[in-house]
Amino acid sequence: MRLIIQATVVAVLLVYGPHVWSQHAEERIPAELLEAFHDLEAQATENPERMDHLIAEGRDRARFCNTCHGPDGSADRPNYPSLAGQDPLYLLDQFQQFASGEREKEWMNVLAEQFTTEEMVTLSIYYSQMSLVGADFDPELAEQGSMPYARYCTQCHGSDGLGGEGYARIAGQQPVYLKNVLREYRSGETSRRPSEMHGIVRALSDRDIESVAHHVASLGKNR
Repeated sequence: MRLIIQATVVAVLLVYGPHVWSQHAEERIPAELLEAFHDLEAQATENPERMDHLIAEGRDRARFCNTCHGPDGSADRPNYPSLAGQDPLYLLDQFQQFASGEREKEWMNVLAEQFTTEEMVTLSIYYSQMSLVGADFDPELAEQGSMPYARYCTQCHGSDGLGGEGYARIAGQQPVYLKNVLREYRSGETSRRPSEMHGIVRALSDRDIESVAHHVASLGKNR
């Protein structure tokens, strides 16, 4: 079964390219939102004062977000993801999916519907600039999870968990949150965009999921 799943994933990637099932991609973000992002990112990159102002604006707008995602995006509640250090385009795409209802999560849908284009862009860049405070993890489980992580996860998320083009940073996330996400993918009960995750996670046992979650959390210890 595992070989069939892996062969299917490889075949689809070879035929359609690496972004067919990616978690985010620029072509899926509305042109107006993407243009606003690139404009503001360029301004902030060229002008440190503009970046400082943007971060201050983002921090102010994110005050309500702190309840779930923690100060400056480092979640201290086990069931919620950290946003600090995340790829800004990944965040922008998730905000858009929540706002449009493509991805469903009640509170996020309500909040994202109220975001202006400028707020989505500002929050995306703000969180991407924050340093992640890594989550606690079990060292023994983290070690056990290194092998299944290398086998199933590194192609998209990298050996360091920092992701790549089209894929999220997962290093340092809360183990409980990670376990919940993996189980949702395995069961098919998720509103996330269809991806190869649905097939890959079916090959993971409960023990694999537990250990992989702690391994991923451990990748954030030096980040």
